[in-house]
Amino acid sequence: MNIALVNLITKTADLPKGRTAKNPVPDSDDDLNITKLAKTLASKGHNVTIYISDAYEPTIKCSSDGINIIYVPTRLTSIFPPAVFPCTPSLKTYLKQNGFDIVQSGEVFQMGTIYSNSAVKNSHSKLFVWQELDVLMQGMAGTIQKQFYNTLGKRIAKNCKIIPRSKSAATHLINYGFDSDLITQVVHSGVDCSVFRPMDKDESRREFGLSTDQNVAISVGRLHYNKGMDILVRAAKIIREEDPDFKLILKGTGPEEENLRALIQKLGLVDTVFIHTDYLDSHGLAELYNCADLYMLSSRNDLFPFTAIESISCGIPILSSFSRGIESDIVGEGAGIMAPQTPENIADSAIMLFNDLGRLKSMSCKARDLAVGEFDFGVSADRLCCIYEESQ
Repeated sequence: MNIALVNLITKTADLPKGRTAKNPVPDSDDDLNITKLAKTLASKGHNVTIYISDAYEPTIKCSSDGINIIYVPTRLTSIFPPAVFPCTPSLKTYLKQNGFDIVQSGEVFQMGTIYSNSAVKNSHSKLFVWQELDVLMQGMAGTIQKQFYNTLGKRIAKNCKIIPRSKSAATHLINYGFDSDLITQVVHSGVDCSVFRPMDKDESRREFGLSTDQNVAISVGRLHYNKGMDILVRAAKIIREEDPDFKLILKGTGPEEENLRALIQKLGLVDTVFIHTDYLDSHGLAELYNCADLYMLSSRNDLFPFTAIESISCGIPILSSFSRGIESDIVGEGAGIMAPQTPENIADSAIMLFNDLGRLKSMSCKARDLAVGEFDFGVSADRLCCIYEESQ
């Protein structure tokens, strides 16, 4: 099949309160999840073209047999911030000219989907929408989103199939009146389970200077207020009172780094909480995950963090105060637990798990099995191909 993957936004913006979000530009398109999915589809004999807003055009670009990446000109950026609604009117022309069998866009509520829907009209191309959003956006954008769902969104849905990336995404659309018959089985955002895999924990810890007999938790993500890592720092203080050797690793970079370091200093946690900002390739990041007994997630606002998927692929279960897709698709499958979003509740839950090694081990096994069975790129690609073929 000749497949177009419309993925205009490749990195999630910080979405600061009261200010226009600035789109972060990736260093390379080779590390993007959409590129890895495209490579997996190409390995199955399909020709794949990815369409990305040129607001996200990186310095380093990949090339691979069977894959073409097109950076589409982005217009009216002062009216339509590329971080939220990239305006790429020429996308329609690109799609019409290439005669794709399959056009897959991302999100019902996205301008790329409007252009994609227009491009496939009166053609043999079939339209699919890979839906990650499982909640109304904040502020005025959410009001517009709801109105869009009730008007143009439902008209577009009649001409396509919607592929949810999580159970919560499917529930979200059904709750806003989308016909369940137009919604397919879940196809998760993928992970390479051959890279993100369980490794020898003792060797991983020695690599990063950690003791083999400590309880270690990790959180990976942008150091931003929305990610709630300050909550985890405060939880670490409580955990250390019960477990003096406990360590928490925060991996990432971002605008909150200075504030987090100041909080760590203020709470006397310089020997307990470590912020790791150095670049790690995929293997190095997998090794860092393998240092941990537990992955902790406390986002105030998020979608479905890829880092949680990478964690379970390494066999590291989740302790999360952020629900939605994490709760329905990971915790609900036995690969983690939920806790209310307070330092006290997160700390109590972590201590409970550290004191119940049997349960922690069981969740670790379920986490890895879940990743291999539901989240691996190969599984995602196979499911997408089945959905595509059923439409032909």
